[in-house]
Amino acid sequence: MRLEGTLDAFNLSDILQLLSSTNKTGVLHLRCGDGHATVHLREGAVSGARSDAGRQALGRRMIGAGLVDDEALAAAIEQVVDEPGMGLGRALAGGGLQQALVVQAATEQVTDAVFELLSWHNGEFTFVMDELDPDDLGMSVPVEEVLAEGRRRLESWAELAAVLPSSASVLSLSPCPDGDPAVTREQWVLLSLVDGVRTVSELVALSGRGEYLVVSLLAVLLERGLLVVGEPGASTAVRRQRLLAALEGRPDPTGPHALAPAFTPALAPARGLDPAPAAPRWREGAVNVNTVGTRAPGGCRHPPVPGVGTCLLRCSSPLPSHAHQVPAGRHPRRQGQRRKGQVHGGRTDDLV
Repeated sequence: MRLEGTLDAFNLSDILQLLSSTNKTGVLHLRCGDGHATVHLREGAVSGARSDAGRQALGRRMIGAGLVDDEALAAAIEQVVDEPGMGLGRALAGGGLQQALVVQAATEQVTDAVFELLSWHNGEFTFVMDELDPDDLGMSVPVEEVLAEGRRRLESWAELAAVLPSSASVLSLSPCPDGDPAVTREQWVLLSLVDGVRTVSELVALSGRGEYLVVSLLAVLLERGLLVVGEPGASTAVRRQRLLAALEGRPDPTGPHALAPAFTPALAPARGLDPAPAAPRWREGAVNVNTVGTRAPGGCRHPPVPGVGTCLLRCSSPLPSHAHQVPAGRHPRRQGQRRKGQVHGGRTDDLV
């Protein structure tokens, strides 16, 4: 059976209800201009859908949700390349993901895609029997349930547009929200993408989720004061620091020249040990013994002095095989005159 026609004569709701009432299995192809979408059905229920047939929509959703790591993604991509007819979402799902999260992602994908396709009022459709779904995970959603959710979203879209009027809006984290913020996992995943530069449409693309879900989450975060709408550019904290720097006549504290080396606190010497001496200047030609257990030609195996990394002591190794470094202008103590607490040969001497 091959069913085809135009969307101006039969809208998507009518087509899906017809296929559902007859328990059809196959793929509904929709084309409008350069756009190509697919809706997969199994025995009259929707088992998969993509508003852009050329994208790995389900796989992108799983990645955007943080369900997979780089290693799992690389293995799944290799499997998709090696196995024709394998979708990225199905390959990722077979890599050990939690079944509940997989089903949730697949259900959201179906609902989001059908909702977006409900706005297609022009174009052509073709239903092909028994065509396989590359991302078939064995789940399905009743047509009436999908259409009811789509209608609900269409009715609430105006309210969301009032909170977030443009997909070109740039969002930033609020520097001081009211109260102690508590967010859900999906809100946290979305907040991690907000950087004060990306637009709403870019956040939608990075998240891998549908526009309605992302805009709904952003609207809630805006109403709670966790996000603010602003202009592209530096964050609030950066702008304020630059104003203060200009007032004080100081360089921009946020510029690359302001990057200070990492602060390393001075380590307190261990009890019974002398503080580590300052790194000396070595005479030309001295041999450097840098690591414990490493012998330079004719050198010793003493542990390095803390903070210096070189043996500065005279040990019992016979000359000229002994290869200590001696700081310029300094002479090692005579044998047997080590200071109290001096580390030598892996032990601490307590006698002067």
